[in-house]
Amino acid sequence: MASERDSDDGFVQVSASQESSEFISQVKRSDLLSTLAFSSPFGGVSLFLGNTRPFVGRCCYICAPQSWALLFHNHLALLGFRNAILVTETQTRYRGWLARRLCYFLFVVGRTVYPDVPFLEHRVINNARVQEVIMENLCNISDQKSHHNMRNVLGIFHQIQAIISPLLLRLTSWVLLKIFNWVFVNLQVHRGQIEMLRKAREKYDGPFVFLPLHKSRLDYLLVTFVLFCHSIRVPYFTCGEDVQLPFLRPLLRKLGGIFTPRDSGDHLFQVVLNSYIEELLNEQQSLTVYLKDPVSCSVRSSLTGLVWLAWVFDAFQNRLIPDAVLIPVGVSYDRIVEEHYLEQMGTGKTSVFGAIRWVLRFLQKRYGCIRVDFGQPVSLKDYVENEGIHLCTSAIPLQKILLPYVLGYSTDSVYYEKSQDWLLNNDELTQLSKHHRALVADLGRHMLYTASCCSAVMSTTIMACLLFHKHRQGILLSTLAKDFCWLMNEVLARHFDVGFSGKLLDIVLHALFLLGECVILRSCPLNNLIVIPKTTRKAVEKLSFYSNSILPVFIGEAVAACALNSILREVAKNMVDFDSNAEVAISQEELICKTVQLCQLLSTETLLLPLFPRFPPQQSVLYLNLLQPCRSVYQFSQEAVDKLMYCEILIMEENENKQPACDTWQKQFGKELTWKVMDDFDDSESDADETVWKCYFKLGQTQESHTFYLFLCSLLQPVLKAYETAAGLLHKLDFPIEESQCVLKMLQLLHAQGEEQHESATFSIANSAIKTFRELGVFKEEPGTKGPLLKLGETFQEPDNLLKLQWYIQQFCD
Repeated sequence: MASERDSDDGFVQVSASQESSEFISQVKRSDLLSTLAFSSPFGGVSLFLGNTRPFVGRCCYICAPQSWALLFHNHLALLGFRNAILVTETQTRYRGWLARRLCYFLFVVGRTVYPDVPFLEHRVINNARVQEVIMENLCNISDQKSHHNMRNVLGIFHQIQAIISPLLLRLTSWVLLKIFNWVFVNLQVHRGQIEMLRKAREKYDGPFVFLPLHKSRLDYLLVTFVLFCHSIRVPYFTCGEDVQLPFLRPLLRKLGGIFTPRDSGDHLFQVVLNSYIEELLNEQQSLTVYLKDPVSCSVRSSLTGLVWLAWVFDAFQNRLIPDAVLIPVGVSYDRIVEEHYLEQMGTGKTSVFGAIRWVLRFLQKRYGCIRVDFGQPVSLKDYVENEGIHLCTSAIPLQKILLPYVLGYSTDSVYYEKSQDWLLNNDELTQLSKHHRALVADLGRHMLYTASCCSAVMSTTIMACLLFHKHRQGILLSTLAKDFCWLMNEVLARHFDVGFSGKLLDIVLHALFLLGECVILRSCPLNNLIVIPKTTRKAVEKLSFYSNSILPVFIGEAVAACALNSILREVAKNMVDFDSNAEVAISQEELICKTVQLCQLLSTETLLLPLFPRFPPQQSVLYLNLLQPCRSVYQFSQEAVDKLMYCEILIMEENENKQPACDTWQKQFGKELTWKVMDDFDDSESDADETVWKCYFKLGQTQESHTFYLFLCSLLQPVLKAYETAAGLLHKLDFPIEESQCVLKMLQLLHAQGEEQHESATFSIANSAIKTFRELGVFKEEPGTKGPLLKLGETFQEPDNLLKLQWYIQQFCD
């Protein structure tokens, strides 16, 4: 059941569901936890007091300075959270016994629903672009063919047309209130973020464009439901062929769902859809665009989502709308609803019996908490006016950047940015110039980055991260609770929020209940419990799946830590008489260079890491852009090294007056840091101050810094180990081969490596490795009957060079 009340400090206290409450009570009643629950100082600690939680979702002050300063006020952070599914008579205009019994009905009836747009069919058909395409097809054809073209336009329009039915919207919201209160603990929404949306409607003269991360099919209804509950205009939203439930497609279509089939590449279809979106935006209708396609055959950023964003940009450039308000949205789940089951529905239609069976299974489970965060609204006009700040013009292929280091000789090109020609040369963006394509691509990456930063870290994420990366052999529950509190504080110190509050012991047991399929609880003679992660393939994949959500928090330190690991391995290999107590001087120049190399290696879109690791090849893989487009890879690497210093993993050799890490984290963006802001990203190395390059570090000597260093290194090990293993298995592939078949074959080879590769043997990581190798020059494309074929390049046909590639990746692993 949902939380009974909001806490006095304005934050939602995360109580447990009925099943998890019984589990927690059963554990507490047992003699095994009598000492822990009542004697341990962690037993009754409330994780949050007052207003200690950060207000997330601020936009980039470099790319949108006016938006950054316009809507945010300090009092918004003090408004706290509310449970959107906790509806009582106080949320209605009525009081009394009958109002309490009918509070859900009275609540949905009292919400404001904005009118739909009528008569769009005539306006779309008479749109100048649509008429131009029809006239082009009229050349040298009969009048009968012309009538056929007009029927095609009408057919396309009726196929994509969506409406927002007030009656169905209220009825669906009433049903969702019932269902959500049954399967979820609560649905947390920040009052300050809702207030920002209301103020943005008054400040900006343009339609709202919501840009959420797509983590579940439930997102389609969730964003609409939250906005409806707060009487904000609900948006039209994009849908693909991933929705195949028989009763769900017509329901979503009448709630604003615009369906675009997979074969929507026809030019006439694109023009009609573009005109339809322009007319909706011209009527100030809101729009939800998912930049990540949940059912895509590619792991790249969804070109469909970028096309939708390009249409919004095109409407603004053609002055059809005075402005557009871009709002990144982060959605976080304690437990993903689909559990990899509903994802299978993208491959074909599901029968009614299969749909009913899934619904029954869905209602039998409990999914914990949901958190929805709305980022700070960004004016598209403000972003375009500052386009010269963040556009990178010096992108070069990865083969020229990194290949010299792989083969044993280096150049200065590693500090340049990688090209993204596959993104800028997309045929569906031909209506924009190359300059505007780059601007749209950077805008999409920026919104994706902001949405990932404002997504809350849930209790299952922290628990899975601890069990997967730190306590693979098992741990006492009392120690696990201390580590849970430690990791939570580290997350908060980096200005990320968490999606829970309450008593520490209850939160820990609640997370263990939701991850019950992955852990084993055993008694201990010391009045305690031992928590042991299961080693089965399913359990390892599930823990890896949830723990990967913490990567955006520690990605900078993790990359720098793996680079530091490479340097330490090289030092240990070259030292004859190694003394464990010896202090090693580490050059900042070398450490930053290694960090940049690893950033370039991890993927082709500067730094993209997978969050959903277990989807079949025909399904989607969600990637998060963890590096802002307005920052160069050198700046990112320099900041990552600085963060290691402020964690006391690294200590300046000449610095004797160090501050504790807990103090410096609060000032990480203040005057204490002297990160150099470069005016020219094209020559990052030459612009660096000589005094910075001559700094030397030594390792921190405390046990805490050593433990944290090992934890950071472990975060990227699944990806790096998969890259290393894939490099060693390239000789087993039969060339030439299609890229899709190459990925499947590599996935099979990774699975065959044994139990230690469970977390690395995923389709997304295998795809990322093959993609990186292709752009690194390991593969060479040649034409084939069904498309391009891959074969080993001339350089890597020599076994020695394949070994060099494997050794190069291996240096970053444990």
